[in-house]
Amino acid sequence: MKNVVALYFSPTGGTKKVVNSMAGSFAAFTGCEFSERDVTLPKQREGTPEFGVDDVVFFGVPVYIGRMPNLIRPFFTSIKGRGALGIPVVTYGNRAYDDALIELRDIMEKNGFRTVAAAAFPAEHSFSTTLAGGRPDEKDLLLAEDFARKIAKILTANPHYLCGDHTPIAVPGNPPPYTYYKAVISDNKSIDIRKVKPLTDISKCTGCGLCARLCPMGSINISDPTITDGICIKCGACIKRCPQGAKSITDPDYLEHKRLLEEEFGNVIKKAELFL
Repeated sequence: MKNVVALYFSPTGGTKKVVNSMAGSFAAFTGCEFSERDVTLPKQREGTPEFGVDDVVFFGVPVYIGRMPNLIRPFFTSIKGRGALGIPVVTYGNRAYDDALIELRDIMEKNGFRTVAAAAFPAEHSFSTTLAGGRPDEKDLLLAEDFARKIAKILTANPHYLCGDHTPIAVPGNPPPYTYYKAVISDNKSIDIRKVKPLTDISKCTGCGLCARLCPMGSINISDPTITDGICIKCGACIKRCPQGAKSITDPDYLEHKRLLEEEFGNVIKKAELFL
């Protein structure tokens, strides 16, 4: 082991905090060189990252409707492991992570990574400031650091992990085909919010273009940020990170689903789940 990499897709920053805490702690304990690779924005996903047997890579993604982000999946499936050690990490908005962690693990294994540990951390929901609000918090990040040190201790004490036969880390979830979470509102009515997009309050918008620069899909028009002319994945980046609070989603089904989630899970304190 020579290099430790924190690789993450993190539109609102929660996943980044967890993965950087884990990878940084691992690197500090082992004396390896630490680097981070943010793949949140379209330009950052150009090219095909490649790793090798000297690398330890912490992969982080948020959970969207029970899966890893569908439109980012092709990029993740292109990454080459070539024998690198891998730690899949997902963050989820206080409901559940469903099949996202096993999906990410399977992608990494298929790409040539040897997964030796995994983790799922609560993080503030992209729809809400109530669901896991303010998380990951200091306790979460200290736990992430401690877990990374445990991984490092095991790997340095057991050289056989670094070569020879390998068994993928066991994590919860269903084998393919993975299951999507079905969003519902009252009377268990299923809803489809794929085409829902944020609207802009022009009385608040200053036209700074920050939302366009933050959009992981490049879907907001930089010349006129009130226009979302591409796919919206409901990541919350433009809404949560607008300094003027000018962005919001007003679709009634979306708001009702958000209300029901907050009602059911808003007061629940979920704990991180760690697999080693």
